[in-house]
Amino acid sequence: MSVVRIDLNRCIGCQTCVEICPLDVFYFDEAAHKSVLAYPENCQSCGQCYLNCKGHCLGISNDTYGYPITAFRGVTTSPMNRMVVTEPGVLTELTNGKLP
Repeated sequence: MSVVRIDLNRCIGCQTCVEICPLDVFYFDEAAHKSVLAYPENCQSCGQCYLNCKGHCLGISNDTYGYPITAFRGVTTSPMNRMVVTEPGVLTELTNGKLP
């Protein structure tokens, strides 16, 4: 699983994803005033960028870039459905790894 850009136009240029990502998946383009997914293959799916994105322009994909990160991903091909916090106090269920 990896972070994906849902809509670049919704990016407000706050740089939260750049600052919060522990693996430097993002790069901030000063000219465009937008964050860029520079290294999505390094994403470990912690979800911090997705949960803290103020413009709600990020999502989590089912793509695994060819290597299992956890034992569960190593033995299954089914999408991981789970509840995520989409805003403070609100739980939303992911369906096939995506928001409805």
